[in-house]
Amino acid sequence: MTIEMFSLLVTGLGLGLLHALDADHVMAVSALSNRKPSLKRTLKFSANWALGHGSVLILLGLLFFGLGIALPETIQKIAESSVGVLLIALGLACFWQFHKEKIVLNKHTHEHSHGSIEHTHLHVDGHDKKLENTEQVKEAHTPVMVGILHGLAGSAPALALIPAMIQTNLLEATGYLVLFSAGVLFSMVTFGLSFGLVQKKLQQKSVRIFNWSRKVIASAAVGIGFYWLAQAV
Repeated sequence: MTIEMFSLLVTGLGLGLLHALDADHVMAVSALSNRKPSLKRTLKFSANWALGHGSVLILLGLLFFGLGIALPETIQKIAESSVGVLLIALGLACFWQFHKEKIVLNKHTHEHSHGSIEHTHLHVDGHDKKLENTEQVKEAHTPVMVGILHGLAGSAPALALIPAMIQTNLLEATGYLVLFSAGVLFSMVTFGLSFGLVQKKLQQKSVRIFNWSRKVIASAAVGIGFYWLAQAV
């Protein structure tokens, strides 16, 4: 391996580490996890997002170097606009989830008195469990699709493909893209771990502060979505 090739691969890894922390990427994963926060869920979403993001970049690279097919500029612009719409939708979905949680809490919480002692119970029936299982199956694929969209949009193709385009060797270009994607994966999973731990700590310390933080995240997703959409259009 030449020094130039080694430098290119290291650059790809470094750019991947930084690229994962773009505002739209972080906000998308945060909003996805924000609907039903848990450390395991956040880590899973972070990894799935990164896998979707990396897979589309590697595919684009193989198409370009193997068949000479480049991503049309029109598709990239549509993807950029879609990212803004997506962030807005994720933020609004969070607010809708907050509303449903409030309804479920009022519907299924029952107070019982046993002498001078009062108990509050949360009742969940079988129908609710089925709905929850259905949502889990549906949401398992959502982060991957969001990652794919981010891979098509914004600066990802430029960051990943332009340096690789100076290489005539398909294997070397693929190596660059793989390391770039590995950097994205590591960085996003690290963020997911940190974000999940912070939310878990907040939930244990104060439910009120935790709920307010969820509303702030949802509002930020909507705000960044409108900003991104305005920039894309």
